[in-house]
Amino acid sequence: MANYLDDNLNQSVFLDINYLEVLGDNTFEFCLYQLMTHTLDLDAFHKRYKNKNVGRKAYPPAILLRVIFYAYYRGITSSRAIERCCKTDLKFMALAAGKTPHFTTIADFVSSYTDEMRAVFHKVLMICCKSGLVGKEHFAIDGCKLPSDASKEWSGTHTDLQKKSDKLKASAQKIIERHLSNDSDKNSGDKGRELKTADTLIKNAAKIDEFLKNNDKRQGVGKRKKEVQSNITDNDSTKMTTSKGTIQGYNCQTVADELHQIVVATEAFGVGQDQSLLKPMIERIRESLGDDCLNDNVLLTADTGYSSEDNMKYLFDEGINAVVPDTHFRQRDPKIAGSETVAKHKAHR
Repeated sequence: MANYLDDNLNQSVFLDINYLEVLGDNTFEFCLYQLMTHTLDLDAFHKRYKNKNVGRKAYPPAILLRVIFYAYYRGITSSRAIERCCKTDLKFMALAAGKTPHFTTIADFVSSYTDEMRAVFHKVLMICCKSGLVGKEHFAIDGCKLPSDASKEWSGTHTDLQKKSDKLKASAQKIIERHLSNDSDKNSGDKGRELKTADTLIKNAAKIDEFLKNNDKRQGVGKRKKEVQSNITDNDSTKMTTSKGTIQGYNCQTVADELHQIVVATEAFGVGQDQSLLKPMIERIRESLGDDCLNDNVLLTADTGYSSEDNMKYLFDEGINAVVPDTHFRQRDPKIAGSETVAKHKAHR
């Protein structure tokens, strides 16, 4: 008969843990702890706290910054997920010093200190440059489209939104008229629910009218500038087509250095196409690393989404050594253009 070790989950166990030992030596986690706790000046965060004499104790900004930046490093951007990691992941527990901030605390911190966190990111980038982690020889630009909390159902041109408002008002008027005509009938269904529906329609219409009154039309950035769809909930976002369907969100752009894949610039734009974002991202690189960071033999690469005649002229005028293939570069390659796969694809189309 086999002899097994005990398998009993209904027991209490004391774990002797030292948080610094958990972070280890010469690790990203330990460097993050040292930077946020002992190196960087966080006075910009401390100035807003006014609970010296009243109120409960607050989470130190260093703890929240360590947890949030480590979550970003791990690809986690949800406040609920960060809270969960602080309860289940040992690395997060160590960086949080055993604290478990609520997800609303994390979300409020990020939304309240956006500019300050951007400044901290720049300081960390400068430290990386001084430490030789940024090679400044090859920068790669790319982006991805991420959804926002705004609903795409509330998007449209000003004309479309005005038609939607008129339609909502007409629907509400029909409900009210039907209710009035049936007032004499005591068995005519749930009249209270109908009036509530009409009230909701009227409020939605008023919301659209208020938006149209206080916001100008959004203009596109292409050669033929035409009106693009606005969004009542989040007018900075835009409706974009992705491989997973149409979303209401942002086009998030990132520039990474080749040596250690350090992110040197990042920005979220309410523009669906990448062509118009090459110049702004180059400006972000210069803001982060200096005006001369793209001189000499520094290489900049981007995919076909950034290819346009205006971008090629801009790169040439600025003297930037860049590789940005156009949308037809594969068709000119004899290895690809003459293949059976391409021929079958053309025939199918």
